[in-house]
This record gives sequence, C-alpha cells and structure tokens, in this order.
Amino acid sequence: MNENKPLVFLRNDDVRDTLDNSLIDFTDLVISHGLPISHAVEPGNITNEVAAWLNSKKNEHPDLIEIVQHGYNHNLSNPEVKMEFGGNREYHDQLRDIIEGKKIMDKYFLQNWSPVFTFPYGSYNQATLRAINDSGYKAISSKIQYSSKSRIKNLIGRTLGRDMIMGKKINYHPGIRNGYNFKEISVSANLIKKYTGYATADHYSLEEIRGQIKLALKFTDTIGILFHHRFHEDQLNLINDLIIYLKKDERFRFSTFAGLI
Repeated sequence: MNENKPLVFLRNDDVRDTLDNSLIDFTDLVISHGLPISHAVEPGNITNEVAAWLNSKKNEHPDLIEIVQHGYNHNLSNPEVKMEFGGNREYHDQLRDIIEGKKIMDKYFLQNWSPVFTFPYGSYNQATLRAINDSGYKAISSKIQYSSKSRIKNLIGRTLGRDMIMGKKINYHPGIRNGYNFKEISVSANLIKKYTGYATADHYSLEEIRGQIKLALKFTDTIGILFHHRFHEDQLNLINDLIIYLKKDERFRFSTFAGLI
C-alpha cells in the first residue's frame, strides 16, 4: 500500500430514531463495495432498534462500520434554530449535554463506538471545544472550505494558534488543534446542494461532487465526504457512481476516523 496516497473517509450524519430503508440501503451499498462508513449517531434520539442494528452491523463488519457521536439531540425540540452547540452557550451548559451524550453512547455501543464528536449544523464556540477536550474525545469533525478567503483565514488563525478570528471558526484539518488533545478531521465534499424539506433535498451532480473533491485535493491529503442518508433514498445510483469513481481512482485509500486518529 502506498502510504502517500490521499485518504478518503465517508461520514453519514443524523442517525437517530428510525431504522428505515434509507439507512439500511445506504449502508448496505457502501459496504458492498468494501468501503468503510462512519455513522454519526444522535445519542439523545437513538432507539433500541437502531442501536441494535448498528451493533449487529459493526460486529458483522468490524472494519467497515464505524459509530461516532453527532452532538446530543440535534436540537430537535426547537428545529427552527439551526444550532445545537456554540452560539452563546457557556462551558458548563454544553459540557452537561456532551457528557450525557457520551454516557448514552457508552450505554448502547460499549466498545463499538469511536470517541469522535461531530457538530450538528457545524456550530460550536471556544467553550464547546474546551468541553469536548475535557470529556476525552480523540477527534472532532466539522466542515472545511477551500475558497481563497477561507484558506487565508485558516492560515492566519492557525499561525496565531486561535480558535476564532472575528467570530469565524478556524479549521485545523487534519491536525491537532492548538491547546487541545484532539485532532480535527473535517469533511470537504457534500452531496446536498439545498435542503427542501425534512427528508428532501436538491443534490449536486456527480461531476459537481468530483469537482469538490478535486479542489480539496489541491490543499489536503485527507478528504471527507458528507452524507445524510434520509435525504438520499432516491439517490443510490448517484452514490453508487460516486463510489465507483472513488474506487477507480488509484490515488485514493479509504479510512475510518479511528484509522485517521
């Protein structure tokens, strides 16, 4: 294996209370190609049925199924507010939810989950990062953009060792954040162009997704692709074509978060 090849990881958000065809078929498609998939679970919304299914899949395919944490409950009690962590929330307030979520993950998944924290809506502040660090997570996953403006912002912020600059988050992908004990491993490609409903969305074309990947490759050797299974029920052909493209490109290796940590 060429250790210098770029690494690709697949992250699927919003695994919660429903075990439906969108989750099952998406998972089966990915693992049928022999690729790993990291399922990001909302601990406050997980059910016995979904947890049992995930554990069964993990035990059946230990190298292909990864389970990580997606916030606490995705703020589903107030869905109009597109934020769960960050904003004006203080350290102890967020720490309580993070630790409670971790306890639920331990209860349902025992050793089957990886201590990785992903952010609903991509929102967090410095207090969130402190709470995650103090709770013992090994990695966080947000999103990273590679526009000229974003690259300059991140370069300045990393050089100064800052978490934020003028209210804008600094991304340390794919390294260890200054002053913390966890890595930042963020996604840079997304299938969804626009959300149109609870389970409906406009999707990018395969060529547009390939363009996102090619842009990211100019600046990083760790490429994350973001999925939300409930929006992709009628997009399995697109996902299949994307996987075939990734597998045919001899530049790529594939990994879980645990492998990247």
